[in-house]
Amino acid sequence: MPNDPRQSEVVKIYSQQITPRLAFACELIFTRGFHVDYEIHEEVSAVRSHEGIVINYSKDPSVTGFQITPSGFINQRGISEFEPEMTTWDDLPALFPTQGEIPFDVFSAVFFLASRYEEYLPYKGDQHGRFQAEESFAHKNGFLDRPLIDEWVLKLKDTLNTRFQSSLELAPYSFTTTIDVDSAYAYRYKGLMRTLGGFAKDVVATDSQNLKDRFNTIFLRKHDPFDTYDELHEIHQKYNVDVIYFFLLADYGLNDKGVSYKSRHLQQLVRRLGDYYTIGIHPGYQSNRETHRFETELGRLATISRRDIEHSRQHFLMLKFPETYRRLLSNRIKEDHTMGYASLPGFRASTSRSFPFYDLEHESITALELHPFAVMDATLNMYQERTPEDASKVITTLAQKVKAVSGQFRILWHNESLSEKWGWEGWKGVYERAIAVGAN
Repeated sequence: MPNDPRQSEVVKIYSQQITPRLAFACELIFTRGFHVDYEIHEEVSAVRSHEGIVINYSKDPSVTGFQITPSGFINQRGISEFEPEMTTWDDLPALFPTQGEIPFDVFSAVFFLASRYEEYLPYKGDQHGRFQAEESFAHKNGFLDRPLIDEWVLKLKDTLNTRFQSSLELAPYSFTTTIDVDSAYAYRYKGLMRTLGGFAKDVVATDSQNLKDRFNTIFLRKHDPFDTYDELHEIHQKYNVDVIYFFLLADYGLNDKGVSYKSRHLQQLVRRLGDYYTIGIHPGYQSNRETHRFETELGRLATISRRDIEHSRQHFLMLKFPETYRRLLSNRIKEDHTMGYASLPGFRASTSRSFPFYDLEHESITALELHPFAVMDATLNMYQERTPEDASKVITTLAQKVKAVSGQFRILWHNESLSEKWGWEGWKGVYERAIAVGAN
């Protein structure tokens, strides 16, 4: 975690076996949760004289330190079909029950949830082949809407501080808003054939209002309803928030209907937004089936923006383990923002904090950083059919849960959500309310 101030405290962990899985869990708990350094040792002598926090991750109660009894899962290799047993840690759900100073193997629990172990197993996908939120272990056990790993970290901090008279602190809270530009404009700059096809579609559907709006926008220069970038910019400047825009530059297709990457106006928009904000690629739907398309689309954005592209989020949240992330790594993407569900809000990896992708088939921690988001506008409006008022309540509740654990709150929005058209009537204010609650 570059440029990240660490606490002077060093946590030493004794384990009879050091594995990549254990290192991954420690990374999430200590480095990401506490911003503290840790060391894992296989020799008891290496931890015996340490004056700070010592964790005895073994079944031997005679070893000095705070005992967390291993379940054995952290030392396994490969993938097998199973579901962990549930227990509780006071008022918190917990996985992998064991007998120690806490009633579960927190390292195995963190690894299972954050590695997305269950998504490597056979599953029945939705209409797009995606792993379904409703089938997830977190949803079936009632904690999808909780950043459970972050809650464990908070409780572990208090427990260790009391036991060792230490001063561990949580990493600071942060907020980021991310915007997918699937279609930069509703009517303009679509090219002659698509524009004529749009008029024909309106006539066949006898949609006189859309026909009128299309005509006025194209020929009378009426404001395009998807051109909400100035409004978004005003909100972002008002609250001084971190923003990332993701651009779809795929060839036209059934699920890739953005403005052509050749459009001079789209290119100007990319460069204009890139002057103020971080930009990333939004790989097209078809790139999941024809993987060479991703490299092409990435090259387009790099050429248009005149900068290296390091951020990515999958269109339609098309994510398959481990293929999607390996493709990003092979194309030098450093940070991905797909970790969330389309149909339900919540925490797909049971944490709000960023963490590295663990390649379970290779049993290795990779250089790809994953940034989970908690809620998407389309989830609330299209999947759950919530009112704008109810949607704002959901966002506020999620933000409060993340703030309570000093986590990282991220939302996923679209430029068209502020259009006040096609099902988004009344939703313009939801975005600013989301920004206000996230930023304050």
